[in-house]
Order: sequence, then C-alpha cells, then structure tokens
Amino acid sequence: MRRILFLLTLSSLLLADSPLAPEKAKLFELKRQKQAAETTKLKNSWISPLRLSASWQRNVNAGNFDGTTSNAAIRLNQDIFRSGGIWYAVDYAKALGEAQALGIDLEEAGELQRLYMLKAQYERDRLQLQQAKLTLKNRQIDADVVKERYKAGDADISELSRVMLQVDEAEKRLITLENALAAEKYELKKLYGDRALAALTLPELPLVAKESYLSQNLELLRYRKQIQSDEAKYKTIRSSYLPKLSVNGNYGYSRFRGDFQNYDGDEYGYGIQLSMPLDYNTKKDIEANKIAWLTTKLTAKERKRELENEYAKRLAAIEAGRKKIAVSKRMIARYDELYRFTRAQYRAGTKTDYDVASLKNSLQIQRLEQKIQRYNILLEKLPLFFAMRR
Repeated sequence: MRRILFLLTLSSLLLADSPLAPEKAKLFELKRQKQAAETTKLKNSWISPLRLSASWQRNVNAGNFDGTTSNAAIRLNQDIFRSGGIWYAVDYAKALGEAQALGIDLEEAGELQRLYMLKAQYERDRLQLQQAKLTLKNRQIDADVVKERYKAGDADISELSRVMLQVDEAEKRLITLENALAAEKYELKKLYGDRALAALTLPELPLVAKESYLSQNLELLRYRKQIQSDEAKYKTIRSSYLPKLSVNGNYGYSRFRGDFQNYDGDEYGYGIQLSMPLDYNTKKDIEANKIAWLTTKLTAKERKRELENEYAKRLAAIEAGRKKIAVSKRMIARYDELYRFTRAQYRAGTKTDYDVASLKNSLQIQRLEQKIQRYNILLEKLPLFFAMRR
C-alpha cells in the first residue's frame, strides 16, 4: 500500500507542472478540451433540434392577382423510443469518450516517458564518456609501454599494431559518444523547451508490481473502454433496424393579404409515428459491427499477453543490471587492492608510474560502471511507470 501511495505522490509531483515544453503541454490541454466537447455532443446527438423558420413571399399571377404571405413556425420531430437504441447510443458516446481521453493520456505519457528516458540516457552517456576517456588513457599507456618494448626488441610489430588499433578504437568510441550526447541534448530541448536541462531531475522509482502494471495499464484500460464502446455501437446498430417511435409537433403563425382574401392566425399540429426500416443489408451490417466488437476483445487479450512478456523482459534486464553492479563492486575491491599495492611498489621504485596510472583509471572505470548500471535499471523502470494511469 505504501508503495502505491508513493507512486501516486510521485506522479502528482511529476505532473503538477508539466515538465514538457509549454507548447506541448498546451497542446495536450487543448486536445482534452476538444475531446470533452465532442463527447458531450455525441452523447446528446439523439436529441433532435428545434427548427425555426420565417418567410415572406409575394405572388402575382396572369389574372392580375396580387397577394403576400408571411409566416413563422417552430417544428420538432423527436424519437422517444428506438428499441433501446437511445440508451445504447449514450453508452457508446460515453465509452468512446473515455477511450479517447485515455488515448490522450497515453500519448502524453509517451512524451513524458521519452523525456525522462532521454534525460536518463543523457546522464548515463555522460558517465560513459568519462569511462571512454579513461579507457583511451589506458590504451595510450599500453601503446607507450609496448612501443618502448618494441624499440628494446622485447615486442614484435604485431603486438604493437594490436595496441595501436585499440587506441584507434578507443578514440572512435569517444567520438561516437560525443555525437550521441549532442543528439540527445537536441532531442531533450525539443521536449523540454529552452529551460536548463539541469533543472530536470530524475525520480527514484521503485519497481512497479506486475499486478499494478497490468491493472492500471493505460493501453489495457483504453482497450476495456473501446470494448464497451464497440459493444454499445453494435447494439445501437442492431436497434436501428427495429421499430422506433417518434413524436412530432409544430406551431406557427401565418398572415395573408390578397385582393380577394385576407387572413392571419396561429397554426399548429402534432402526431406520433411508428416506423421500422426493411433493409437488405441489415444482417450483414449487424454482423460486421459484432465482429468488430469481438475483434477488439481478442486484440486486448493478445496485447495483455504481450505486456506480460514485456514486463518479464524488463524484469530480467533489471536483474542483469543488479548483477553487473555486484560484479563491478567485486572488481573495485580487486582493483583497489592492486592500486594500493602498486602505488606502494612505485614508491619503492619497483613499479612504474604507468602501472599506477593504469590501475587508477581502471578503478575509476569500475566506479563509473556502477552508476551507469543504475541508470540502465532506471531506463527499464521508466516505461513500466509511465505505462500506468496516474
């Protein structure tokens, strides 16, 4: 329970002031307003409009008859019974509106996920860049050592070529990471706007429980509403081929002025109508909509299975990251022991400064590796978090 409350609190902090660029945040606000208006319109679409009319007309014929007619009227033709179709239509509009609203939530969650994942990748790659610089220094140390041995006749050209190739690969790795960081910074600016990237902080996320991941998954929630919407639409279509009852009424005022006759006064009428369409394609139309409903149900079931596999995949990646951290901790202990020993030997004159520098760099590489793996774990947790309704 505390974990769920923590997630809810954290999500409210994330979304209190949207971290997205102001233009993007405003766009989602407008989408929600538009969707709400369209849903309200669709829910009330069964209500027929009142039709107002007014006219004036003059008629002159060959017999020299001259007359003018003025009238105003209000008319209504309203269905009051559609074999349940009115209620189905309202249910359809409501479920469709909720599905569309969840679709907007899903779209916004995708943008937020991309923003925070880019930020995590950016911070991770900055650490990898530091690693790459340290690795390059070690490769250069190796190359200098082998070069001296080669000059002294203690190493052959193939060994020297190998270490020189490692220097080249380390330099290219450095360039690749610098280019990746520049690209990530550019993409972050597109999502975050002109604000300083340092202001965007990454949250500490617990691992989302599988049950919560599936029960509050935005995609699955949207599918549930889409299933309800498709079912209501199928029932609405089916009822449209059954009897319906309508009432109609009109009220107006007419005035006529002519050569031989004048009149003015109120006019009104009312009635009821029972109707039922006989359409050759009735069965196929109903069947097509029922199949659409059943297809959505099957698609939702398949998507749930895919999400279960995706959760398992990310869980395995998180566990792999934790194991790599454990390996890195063991390597740090080993490198630290060797570094202390080698530094003491260097002071005694039995080891070179190359040995000390190489071990110091290797120790720092492993310390950075722990931080890198924590970012990799966060990159697996973020999609699970943003997939849920907040």
